[in-house]
Amino acid sequence: MLTSLVLFGATGDLASRLLLPALVELEHEGALDELRIICSSVEDGDDEWFREHASQQLEEFASELAPDARERLVQRISYVPADVTASDSVNEVISAVQENSDEPIACYLALPPSVMTEALQALASADLPEGSRIAMEKPFGEDLNGAKELGGLLKKLFADPDRTVFNVDHALGMEPLQAMFDLRANNPFPEAVWSSGHIEEIAVLWEETMALEGRAEFYDNTGALKDVMQNHMMQVLITSIIDLPSFASDGGVDTKELHQLKVDLLKSAHVLRTDDPTHRSNRGRYTAGTLTDDADGQGRSVPDFVDEDGVSEERGTETYAEVLLEVDSPRWKGTTFRLRAGKALSARRKGLEVTFRKTGRADAGSQLWLGIDGPFDASFSLDAGLNAGGSKGGPRSLDLAGEQPESHLSPYANVLADFLSDGQKLAAGAAESELAWRVLTPVLEDWAQGKVPMQDYAAGSDGPARIDIASEEK
Repeated sequence: MLTSLVLFGATGDLASRLLLPALVELEHEGALDELRIICSSVEDGDDEWFREHASQQLEEFASELAPDARERLVQRISYVPADVTASDSVNEVISAVQENSDEPIACYLALPPSVMTEALQALASADLPEGSRIAMEKPFGEDLNGAKELGGLLKKLFADPDRTVFNVDHALGMEPLQAMFDLRANNPFPEAVWSSGHIEEIAVLWEETMALEGRAEFYDNTGALKDVMQNHMMQVLITSIIDLPSFASDGGVDTKELHQLKVDLLKSAHVLRTDDPTHRSNRGRYTAGTLTDDADGQGRSVPDFVDEDGVSEERGTETYAEVLLEVDSPRWKGTTFRLRAGKALSARRKGLEVTFRKTGRADAGSQLWLGIDGPFDASFSLDAGLNAGGSKGGPRSLDLAGEQPESHLSPYANVLADFLSDGQKLAAGAAESELAWRVLTPVLEDWAQGKVPMQDYAAGSDGPARIDIASEEK
């Protein structure tokens, strides 16, 4: 495990809401050993100033976590102000960390996309010890060309970018998704039927009940497809459907093979072949309505998306996106893959909805639900056909979740643990990110050319109807 962590952008929203609480979780689990934590941002301040700031943020965003773990974590922290885009300033931070040591350093860039390239350049010119690692947040480029440019930049800046730069995707840290390989490797079901011969459709859902939550300006420059579909949802999909990688001697997967399997699968993926662009993608944005995610259950009214502060109607940004894909591989040719993401919907659901092909006299295909948001959540709903006495059987539901562990780590805690231990399993490689952009670029082009109209849906509703491909030639 690396012994020093530098958190750049430490006073930002990401650090306050997710990274500091994740470090508290690891502290509570005893997983930080003697890790030194150096926080840095542009604000002037000293150790005591930042420790007070961190305590306040943890009280607001992680009050449910153990107070003693929060206090121990805060006391680990030291603070060094710096401009992460300036080489001299970054070097001052690295010098403060090293203290005559040449041990590798973990650098986490909790920064907005607008400064990420400059920060990477500054770190590349800094005197980082051999074996140091850099974690960067999404997005990996803002489009296909941007991803290619960023990938090329990393190759110029670092001798071994795949080992040096950790492309963070917190979806990979969701414990149910991590358990996917074990579920398939250790059970006759679902692996025995995990192919197009049995599965008609797999839908990856990323449906949220919240609206913008103070992120209006960022979201209006991003949209649902770029915010979660190109990165999180594509990683969920390919992690779930790739061929099983080999398992190492410690029981973990072979990470080099894992990333190659992902790349190979993405090379065979493409949007649904159809002459009608509206049969392969859909987009929408919410209008005024009542959300269902408030704590008191009374509902919370929100205005039209285009009337939110920081939103420009002229940008035509979507809050809902749906895309249909195909994968031309021996295992999956003939299965439809549906990606569906939306904000301000009636229910929160994140996971995989697997629809099996009809068999025998069943009226519909059975379904398997694999939830990835929180504890392992799996259930199998089947049409029982005819009962023994000849009467019609209705749907049956089987709970596959089994006994749950007593505690769960948040996705970011899992990602940080992997990053600090020099792991690669929970990172998205540059090639994967570029290929994901390639797959979705035809949809972005359809939208830019006005081939897919924007649909309105009321906040708090189920959102636009799913694309119906029943009559589409596949």
